[in-house]
Amino acid sequence: MPLVSSRLRVPARHRAAILTAIREYGPISRADLSRVLSLRPSSITSQARDLLAQGLIDEVGPGNSSTGRPPVLLDIARRDNYAVGIVLEPNGISAALVQWDGAIVCRSPIVPVRPNVPAVDLEQQAIEAAERVLCEGGVLRERVHGIGVGVSALVDTSANEAVFSSTFSQVRRFRFDALAESTGRPVYLEDIAYLMALGERWFVYPNDRRPLVFLLVSRGTCGAVLAPAGAPELPRFAAEFGHMVVSPNGPLCGCGKRGCLEALLSESALLGTAQRLLPAPSNGPLTLASVAALAEAGNQIAASIIETAGEFLGLALANIASVFAPALIVVGGSVAEGWGRWLLPTGRAAAHDHLLDSLRDRVEVLPSRLGGDAALVGCAARVMDAVFSQQ
Repeated sequence: MPLVSSRLRVPARHRAAILTAIREYGPISRADLSRVLSLRPSSITSQARDLLAQGLIDEVGPGNSSTGRPPVLLDIARRDNYAVGIVLEPNGISAALVQWDGAIVCRSPIVPVRPNVPAVDLEQQAIEAAERVLCEGGVLRERVHGIGVGVSALVDTSANEAVFSSTFSQVRRFRFDALAESTGRPVYLEDIAYLMALGERWFVYPNDRRPLVFLLVSRGTCGAVLAPAGAPELPRFAAEFGHMVVSPNGPLCGCGKRGCLEALLSESALLGTAQRLLPAPSNGPLTLASVAALAEAGNQIAASIIETAGEFLGLALANIASVFAPALIVVGGSVAEGWGRWLLPTGRAAAHDHLLDSLRDRVEVLPSRLGGDAALVGCAARVMDAVFSQQ
């Protein structure tokens, strides 16, 4: 059984260490926990008794034993514990009640939000969305351990405050203290890309200890970097990959520079290109889906737009791999979902051409398996991370 980092063996962190080890290696016996964490069996027994009483872990059946009584295995109580996820994006506010296994119990419809909405109104809409899913879910509120809020913004996690958002430009700094007060649950504010990365780490690759980068290609383009699982610290690092220059003489970006990845690969940029080069459809505006349908039907212009997007994606992947040397890059967002069938193969091939030989076979590029729910599910991972870190 692999060793965990030394931080998990500090006596003052027994509870956090045991929860983390059960999540990473469970189902696991008390004896194996004692060996993995270098803790006395009596300490494991005492902490496990408390965690069982709190409903955070379960006894899930006997393990294998060559002699004597089979050990009782422990695992995280994933189906009896919950979190609320709230995501604030340009198209509106969405919310969901999420189990600790990543399954969405219920969700609220997306509620449109005005770009210049005052902070107090933004928070009120978040409160209404949270109360809606809490009521519809019908679970005991004490089993809901917190609310994760994802926002397209620069977030100061130490203050639990968004300090800048181009999406909600009139709000500037904002917190969600009234949301916590109204629901009686702690609130954790995070950048959306970081939540998506955390969701992939906790629910899609829970036993994959490789460093992971998440690249979000949607209305905007950004990302997040996670250290290897079990590293002494997991940085709260959201990366502005969207303002990486990949074409110095390219189109003007909203930031004022030319040739940023966001000006070439974001949904708005790609649809702007499509609207200039393709005839307007008779049944409404061009969408990612309609451009993909044209490419599928043999339209060479549509196919060229997607291929060019894939080449720019490859440049971005190569740059990310060269800087961070991750073993795994997960690509998600509306563009990746809508065009992934064509975009990712082209992106992988282009990245291969731009990477050093030593890196080409070390980086795996995969689509997000959480899809459009990645941020909501990531909210649950953020709440779990907070619960598991309590001492």
